[in-house]
Amino acid sequence: MSDGEGKTDNRGFTRRQLLQTGGVVAAAAVLPMPAIIGKARAADAKDAFRGEELTVCAWSGGYLDSFKSAISDPFNAQYGTNVSLVGGWDQMVAQMKAAPAGKPPFDITVSEEYTTLGALAEGLYAKSDRSKFPQLADVQPFFLTVRPESARDYGVPLGLGFALPMLNTALTADKPLSWSTMWDKSLERKLALDAGAYWWLIAISAIWGAKKDFNAFYDWKPGMASDPVFDAVERLRPAKYYKDGAELSFLMLQEQAAFAEIYSADALGLMQNGGPNYKTGIPDDGTVAYGDWYIKVKGTQHDALADMFLGYLLEKDTQNRFIQVQMSVMSRKDVTVPAFWHNYPKTNEDLVKNVRPMTMTGLERLLPNFDAMGERFQKAVLKTSKG
Repeated sequence: MSDGEGKTDNRGFTRRQLLQTGGVVAAAAVLPMPAIIGKARAADAKDAFRGEELTVCAWSGGYLDSFKSAISDPFNAQYGTNVSLVGGWDQMVAQMKAAPAGKPPFDITVSEEYTTLGALAEGLYAKSDRSKFPQLADVQPFFLTVRPESARDYGVPLGLGFALPMLNTALTADKPLSWSTMWDKSLERKLALDAGAYWWLIAISAIWGAKKDFNAFYDWKPGMASDPVFDAVERLRPAKYYKDGAELSFLMLQEQAAFAEIYSADALGLMQNGGPNYKTGIPDDGTVAYGDWYIKVKGTQHDALADMFLGYLLEKDTQNRFIQVQMSVMSRKDVTVPAFWHNYPKTNEDLVKNVRPMTMTGLERLLPNFDAMGERFQKAVLKTSKG
């Protein structure tokens, strides 16, 4: 997930601290649920919340711009509210933890599986009553079934983000849109691969093989005699491991690279800039995903408005606007899929077949060796980069 402005590894809250809390998925079930502030909803909401402020944290970069134009601006126009946005990556846990009691840095935050583990372990999220969201009936079952039961009362799923392959077909001819194409000998030193921060985890998941048994990934340990994950990574010969979306765009548009491993938040913009020769989407061999869940933060003083905003994220019109400006896979079953979206998973069966989510329970298994895997990946980057 590249923000186009440089990723951050400024987590503050380390995997080691997370482990010291014990079983975080199980612990989440005992967190208290705050009282719901009684306010009018539905038809009366426009007057009930007029002028009220709400701060929402969404992914930084182009995603944040898309969120503003497709979601928060229309919400403000409809309800007369003052929803403001801040950008973030995985530093949100540290920000929430450092904030004074009752004064969180934002009222709602986006969260994928890793940050959800950290926040639940620290008791930083507030539950939302699922009965308040009848729109969940229109959500693909996939989004809830891949989430532990203990975490399902925290927030709502807007959609999924991905690592995706991208081809400049003017340089790759008829090579398939597939992760396996990265090992094509003719593409040696023509690959643009991610080298950044926490999200190398998504990178090697995709590179290693999106449809393989992920037990070997989650159970990875340093010094293994047989290491199929990094055996695959170290056979690659990239043009460069890019640091952010801007560098990736330069590599592709200047034709220094013909194949990119790209995050869905950046994919549409680069595809539009590159023109008709640029092709991306979910390949037939599947891809790795992270959840875009939006969750209410414990201590918010805008509890009822936060719940209304979460419900708004699940509305059909909201998701139809967002999918026009972002290559996300939306959580609803009935969105209108734009023509640019190659191999969009329209059914729950498509999601099960072609999407491998990074699960909370799987990441929890990996956490004891999380830092070691990051160090091992950096060694692979040095080994396979141009000398």
